[in-house]
Amino acid sequence: MHGWSPYSDVHYERIRAHLKHGANGNSREDATWDNAEWLPILIEEAGEVAHCLTYDADITELRKELVQVAAMAIAWIEAIDDGR
Repeated sequence: MHGWSPYSDVHYERIRAHLKHGANGNSREDATWDNAEWLPILIEEAGEVAHCLTYDADITELRKELVQVAAMAIAWIEAIDDGR
């Protein structure tokens, strides 16, 4: 393993998204696990990864986008675990 840095980065991305979008916005803390908005938001984040690989080829930006994908996936997992 490479350490805790990626995990803490994902955690802080969740906090950043919450502060930016709010629980009812794209950070989705208040959404139930079966809310129809989860997949489009996750796919949009994955699309930004594809954009980095296709056009930008900037490894710093790629990592940032991958952290956002992980944060969104964890938000969805938390909704499942919380039974929301």
